[in-house]
Amino acid sequence: MKWKKIADKPGELLSAGIVAGALLLSLGLSWLGYVDGRTRVQAREAAAQPQATPAPEPDGFQQLEDPLLVLVNEEVPLPEDWTVTPRMVHDEEVDLRMYEDLMAMFDAAAEEDVWFWVASGYRSVEEQQVILQRAVEENLGRGMGETLAEETALRTIAKPGHSEHHTGLAVDLNDVSDDFEETQAYRWLQAHAAEYGFIQRYRTDKSHITGIDNESWHYRYVGREHALAMERLDLCLEEYVAYLRERGMQ
Repeated sequence: MKWKKIADKPGELLSAGIVAGALLLSLGLSWLGYVDGRTRVQAREAAAQPQATPAPEPDGFQQLEDPLLVLVNEEVPLPEDWTVTPRMVHDEEVDLRMYEDLMAMFDAAAEEDVWFWVASGYRSVEEQQVILQRAVEENLGRGMGETLAEETALRTIAKPGHSEHHTGLAVDLNDVSDDFEETQAYRWLQAHAAEYGFIQRYRTDKSHITGIDNESWHYRYVGREHALAMERLDLCLEEYVAYLRERGMQ
């Protein structure tokens, strides 16, 4: 009976259909507007988020022309044509390119009764292999399995051919231990090292990029201009190399 009553009034049925259609169209347009607006908001929010500088890709990696910025890490080996001109400092060899600034830094610290010595400087690939194997054997002696022993050693010791010490531009200073971070010497370096061209190469907050745990004693020479820029920008070497490449530097 109800269907018959509506069928008897086709005009009313048509009007109801038009109203319903208009309502559905209005709802659809409103929904599309909401989605479009939300998409724009999300895009603006994403753009406002700080973007991390990507680390350079290891495949086909090309070093920058400035030798002081040579990058050596787990993925990027020492360039085959790299050469070191050695100078002796505290019974250790360092490259001539860093010698004068290293001595100037030591002299400036001594004037404030802060003393440094080089515990480790340049290392050959063969020496790096001996150091790594010694650490692996120590870990095995602590009861670790072979895989874990090697993985643990590689957290603080680079693979042979992939160590910054091969460049002659890196030094381990004073007591090579975590205790160094509690010393006056370390605090002096944090305040002044960049002024002489040195950076703490491996930091806790950058370990996900460098692949190396915090090493408060390991300092890398990059030259005064670059060290001050890296300090100002709060970038590790991997990030800084990528930063310069993005700006067209070779």
